[in-house]
Amino acid sequence: MNRCVILMFSIFIISSISSMSTLIYADEINYCHDKESWKEWEDLIEKYPHNMDIQMLHAVRIGFCRKIGDGSITFEAANKAFNRLHEMVIKRAKETKEQGSKEQPL
Repeated sequence: MNRCVILMFSIFIISSISSMSTLIYADEINYCHDKESWKEWEDLIEKYPHNMDIQMLHAVRIGFCRKIGDGSITFEAANKAFNRLHEMVIKRAKETKEQGSKEQPL
């Protein structure tokens, strides 16, 4: 009986750890093969054709996916670099918005 309880408890712990690692690495899904995410990017490009930040991120994404496919860069390295660039674009957009609101009279 004790062995059965210990076995069940062990299986529960292992499955819990496995689930947590899936959550931890969920942001590392390879979106290069995700048709839905490509559709979202195409929609953004269509909606904001003159936004150079969106155009740049889209172009970098295309380039990284090609390089991943060619094997000249790992997914992990490309994902990290893309996320860093994406964060820089968001930060710059927030700073620009804040500067614009500071310059406008109340």
